[in-house]
Amino acid sequence: MNMTALSDRIRLRRIELNISQQKLADAVKVSHVTVFKWENGDTEPKGKNLFRLSKALRCTPTWLLYGDEDQAPLPASDLPVELDDRQTKLLELFDSLPESEKDRHLSDLELKVDGFNALFEELLLARKNSKKK
Repeated sequence: MNMTALSDRIRLRRIELNISQQKLADAVKVSHVTVFKWENGDTEPKGKNLFRLSKALRCTPTWLLYGDEDQAPLPASDLPVELDDRQTKLLELFDSLPESEKDRHLSDLELKVDGFNALFEELLLARKNSKKK
């Protein structure tokens, strides 16, 4: 991705990450019109918006502003998968627990998952046995 204009880097990175203008606007906490203006070169992100934008586009502010090749972001296909809202909420809740409670809750979750896995195996076995008859 070697573009000369900030607006090009914003637009093409957004497209590469398969993010709509609205979703990007929501992540940066601006209107979709603002994102539209950034992508058309009418205005440029500044201050907090620049940092939020770089986080949402998973790149550095330096690359966004100047297109420095040594700051080029990883291709979308090489990026780690982002957490969805429920996963993020779970992590936030877990982090808010006192240390003394974290291990207990991890054990509880492991037991739940083991229980669901055992139930699933039983259902598969029952289905297999019913097909034999």
